[in-house]
Amino acid sequence: MTRHPCFTIVMPAYRAERTIGIAISSVLRQSWRDLELIVVDDGSPDGTAAAARTAIGDDPRARILQQVNAGPAAARNLGAASGRGEWIAFLDADDRWAPDALAAYAGHFRAAPTVGVSFGRIRFYDAALERPGRSSAHLPRVALAHAMAENPCCTASNLAVRRSLFAVLGGFDPLLTHAEDQEFIVRVLATTPWLVAGIDAELVHYRMSAHGLSADLDRMEAGWRTVMERARGYTPHAAFTRAEPRARALFARYLARRALRTGQPARVAFRHLATALRAHPGALLSGGGRRTLLTVAGAVAALLLPPRLIAPLIAR
Repeated sequence: MTRHPCFTIVMPAYRAERTIGIAISSVLRQSWRDLELIVVDDGSPDGTAAAARTAIGDDPRARILQQVNAGPAAARNLGAASGRGEWIAFLDADDRWAPDALAAYAGHFRAAPTVGVSFGRIRFYDAALERPGRSSAHLPRVALAHAMAENPCCTASNLAVRRSLFAVLGGFDPLLTHAEDQEFIVRVLATTPWLVAGIDAELVHYRMSAHGLSADLDRMEAGWRTVMERARGYTPHAAFTRAEPRARALFARYLARRALRTGQPARVAFRHLATALRAHPGALLSGGGRRTLLTVAGAVAALLLPPRLIAPLIAR
């Protein structure tokens, strides 16, 4: 293993024996070879650690740490603290990177010294990681108000950060079990001069699952509320007061779209759309209101059509 690799890759894993092999292979086969991979088994009761050892084989760049179950934020913090790379990137054990993901992050950090957090675009896949779906949009730069409303990276698998910044902020909040990556981004933008910026390239293949955390809308909403509570404490009062209603509206619209994409009843989408309308009607007209109109159309269609036909209506 390189003594001081450019990248430390942290992979938290829990009950991931069936998916972790693909995730690890996508790291070790990166075109950018100067890396260390730290898999953190978060107290898995299944064969996650054994599957990870099989996938790693004799590659000296990778190792496994184990801890008593403490959640993904604590696992990521442990892995980051155990590494030596100048840059830290995260990949969940059920996702996969494109072959040039690390090369893209490295190029971005080197070309933009004011960027502290880098992310790319995501291609969403089915639960078997076989059928590609929609792709996330390119976001050249993230503003605080945007980060308060929605997670601009979508997932921690799409997050690379300078070690110096990660250390100053103390990593992820270990008390959060959902939206910890969004809270970290909000903290970066609210308390530091570093920029959060996107790369116009698909770097992550994200595995969608009807039973995953991304389908648990109640937990997602609880996580967002916690993010806002944290943000209230470290964001200037005037800035928070201006941003909060708009953020609430856009997040509620996001939940409506997520409900439709994961095949939940139309009434769930309508409930979140009503919340968005009460919070900030004007926010729903941003960008010409196209996304809102598509979400409403999807919710109406969900009353009549099967879930598999709804997602294309709201793909963008």
